[in-house]
Amino acid sequence: MRKIYLLCFLFILSGLSAQKKDKLYPITIYEKAWQEKNNDARLKLIKSIWLEDSTFEDPSASIKGIAAFNNVIAEFYKKNPDAVLTSGAKVVKDNYVTWEWKVLDSKSNVIMTGRDFARLNGKGQVSKIIGFWDKEVTMSEADALKKLESENFNVVAQYFESVFKTKDFIKMSALIEDGAIYNQAEGLPYGGTYTGFTEWTKMFTKSAEFFSLEVEKEPTYFSDASKNEVIIYFTIKCTAKKSGKSLSMPISEHFDLKNGKITAIRPFYFDTKQFAEFLKSKK
Repeated sequence: MRKIYLLCFLFILSGLSAQKKDKLYPITIYEKAWQEKNNDARLKLIKSIWLEDSTFEDPSASIKGIAAFNNVIAEFYKKNPDAVLTSGAKVVKDNYVTWEWKVLDSKSNVIMTGRDFARLNGKGQVSKIIGFWDKEVTMSEADALKKLESENFNVVAQYFESVFKTKDFIKMSALIEDGAIYNQAEGLPYGGTYTGFTEWTKMFTKSAEFFSLEVEKEPTYFSDASKNEVIIYFTIKCTAKKSGKSLSMPISEHFDLKNGKITAIRPFYFDTKQFAEFLKSKK
């Protein structure tokens, strides 16, 4: 008789465990969606557990629907491209689940922690997520600016490599914001204001008619992250195509950035008048 009671008890426990696993399925997919950086793959995951009337709320967003939730995660990875998300044990009660989570950077430093509460609809989908942040462990303003500075330096370094070394205009275009402005000194034969990447390419093409160059001294980087600005200082060696003469010239370039893209560039030549005359000189 005792064996029968024991078997019944184990059967009930097994059933409760299965119910808990079934309830945690949408949470498992939800977490996988947060860990997925590919937009299409992430959207597929979200659609499997998210409805058009499902809602997500945390200190940064209050949204409803599939596309809006996907956009929340996409924006998170724009700001934190190297983020790693981890989570703790789940507590389940009726159709509610809660758990703690952490966001780490690529060096395993804690960026922030928090707790999520989920309401499930009992059909394998999430009805509502409410997220709470522990602001005590979020990055200080100084750390946030340092991170932003590093990200901006990386964008400018990729641009510099694309323009002056690899001539990779496809990669370069991905770094430029729509409607970005390039201001060249009016005294140069290719001087003027160029708006948008298509106009930028025309400027690069026109400048190539006058000279070829090589980087003589690699850039030094300066920044005011609070203003999303980067300044680089470097030296180029130019050969004028009309005269065949060569000239070394220090240059600084001022970059404005926003959300990881370049919005404006203004180069400054050590002696713009001398450089313009050098480009126009004949043999």
